[in-house]
Amino acid sequence: MGRATRKPRSSRAAGSPKAHRPTPQAPAARVPATPAGTPPAAQLPPDPASAEAVLVLHYTRLARLAYTVLPSSLDRHRRVLAAHALVQRALPNRLPDLLRTRQPGVPAPRRSSEGTSAPIDPAYAHLRATVLSAALREAPQRPGLLPQVWGLRLFPASSGTEGLALERELAGLSPAERAAYALLTLEELSPASAGELLRVAGVEDPDGALRRAEALGAAHSAQALLAPDFDPCTVHARPTDLLRRRRRLRGTAAAAVLAVAAVVTATLTLPGGGGPTAAPLPTVRPGSEVARAVAAVVRVPDDTWRHTARIDFTAWPARGDQLHDQALIARALTLWSSAGQLQARRGLVHAEPGTTSAPPAQSPRLLWAGRVDGASVVLLDDGSRLARYTRPDRPTGSDVEQLDLSRSDESDVTTAGAVLLRSTAAGDRFLIAPWVDTVQLRDLRAPNTAARDLSPVDGLTPDVAAPPAQGCASWPVLQLRSSSVIAEHHAFLLTDLGGITAAHLTFTPPPQSGPANYPREATGSAALVDWGRLGCSLPALRGQDVKSVNAWEFADQQLPENQGTAAWTCTRADRWDGTGSAATQFLPPTNDPAATATTTGTQPQGRACSRYEQYVVADTWWRSAAGRSYLLAAGSRHVVSMATQGGLSTPASAVPSRTMALPVPARPQAAVTVTGALDTGQTARSLG
Repeated sequence: MGRATRKPRSSRAAGSPKAHRPTPQAPAARVPATPAGTPPAAQLPPDPASAEAVLVLHYTRLARLAYTVLPSSLDRHRRVLAAHALVQRALPNRLPDLLRTRQPGVPAPRRSSEGTSAPIDPAYAHLRATVLSAALREAPQRPGLLPQVWGLRLFPASSGTEGLALERELAGLSPAERAAYALLTLEELSPASAGELLRVAGVEDPDGALRRAEALGAAHSAQALLAPDFDPCTVHARPTDLLRRRRRLRGTAAAAVLAVAAVVTATLTLPGGGGPTAAPLPTVRPGSEVARAVAAVVRVPDDTWRHTARIDFTAWPARGDQLHDQALIARALTLWSSAGQLQARRGLVHAEPGTTSAPPAQSPRLLWAGRVDGASVVLLDDGSRLARYTRPDRPTGSDVEQLDLSRSDESDVTTAGAVLLRSTAAGDRFLIAPWVDTVQLRDLRAPNTAARDLSPVDGLTPDVAAPPAQGCASWPVLQLRSSSVIAEHHAFLLTDLGGITAAHLTFTPPPQSGPANYPREATGSAALVDWGRLGCSLPALRGQDVKSVNAWEFADQQLPENQGTAAWTCTRADRWDGTGSAATQFLPPTNDPAATATTTGTQPQGRACSRYEQYVVADTWWRSAAGRSYLLAAGSRHVVSMATQGGLSTPASAVPSRTMALPVPARPQAAVTVTGALDTGQTARSLG
């Protein structure tokens, strides 16, 4: 009885590895193997860079294929490890002269044998055939070198009865029959193409294998094989022999070190680490998987920001002079897709605190691809993270190929106002949001000095001074003004704190009668004066992926002996991951433009001085011009009285005020705690 033609499937399960597949194939009669006149170049394996890009994009799909073909006589733990080993060993990494000979058992890439002129991606075809051939050869025996996992058993999740039933039926098939079923179901090949691939892989009776596979396909939906039961990349982990391992722990410490080294050498090796060099850019052939991945990158029209109410990174257009450099963009995509594996490799991938290194959640948007100060830079956004890929022309020990990841979710007109594309000894180069009309540079430490105009080209600023590595004699900030299409007369400050995005500086003025004040832009005279003295607190926030910093002037205090009015502030730094820190500062009156604030308390992690914790108390020791010492304290607007506990020899009774100035003969040796009673009945204490 002849084999029935398999009907193409019109739907796939969620999470299916169908995206970016080779060109779909229509059923047709089988054609003979590659004719003798096929050019020799067509039989060569793909270059390592192109194979790497395709393997990273379709790693899960190839691992599922290997896992399905491997026999169930291997327990699920070893099948998971074996599937990863087969896929990772498929990456060509031999010397160039060895690449001149086609590997035995691997069919040469060729044009589709399904009667269509659409070419099959040579890189993917080679990888798929290599994995299939290796799985068939190693099915009867225990696979060789595997990635090592110590103390854990790994196994795919279970989706229910259908997946279990399919697993039992696959266990009763031969390796060739399982391979045939995987090619028909996972790869959606026609019986003709699947049979040809099986024959080249060494299967003696591909027609018989296909008949059994088609019978199994008629009994089970394609979704069953796409379930988590057959996904070796999404696994559960359980401990193994905990008690015996504990007894042997001391004796096997050296072996554990060797096992870790084996894991590193056995796992997927991607170019780009190990010296001040950059990996070669992948070859992007028209119609290939890499080309399709690059083509899937979203490019937002230039005027989108004028017609949307969502003003954030999703409204940025694609800019730069290398927008059509497919190899450069493909390299950036490849590194992002494999960032989780490469993050431990020094100098190649860096993720900001609280930022995941997982592959992009969807086809990312291209925001920039162009030349910046001796390097090619690609900036991508997937809706929740920014990825900045930098490729220097002349890599050095401190300036090498690198991918930086940072969160970008919940950005807005200000926090998406500028991105740091490149920072060199010459200064910072920022890419400015399309809705910004004017760009100026000012010194935060010189509030009475006018801002200087900048003239960005294609949104890219000229070199601007970066904040100093040491000290804070000056602190450059960008002063941007939004287009009137966004908001009238809206100016705001951004500064470089070492992240991809610039940090937004705001100001909350001192309390007054009526409703509480709220953070506003730090461009007014009072805000600039306060920030002029608070600027020296910013270096402590470097490298923390800070989204915004608000300076809240929560109290003013008349100083004893008619020494003027001091200000109390709390600077609140909010990070992109939702965490934050706070510090209280004391600003005595002064005419010295170089004067700084005195930090009186800090909270490295918490909600102090945010809208979720609006009550604050601060205290400090102060000496008057006449040499007398005082304990000064102040609280926010809901504080109704203040008191001390601890080291004062004559503790004061509660002072019915939001401020307190206690004369003290000398600073006590024991700690003094200041508390404030709130009108809500609660108590607030000074920050640590």
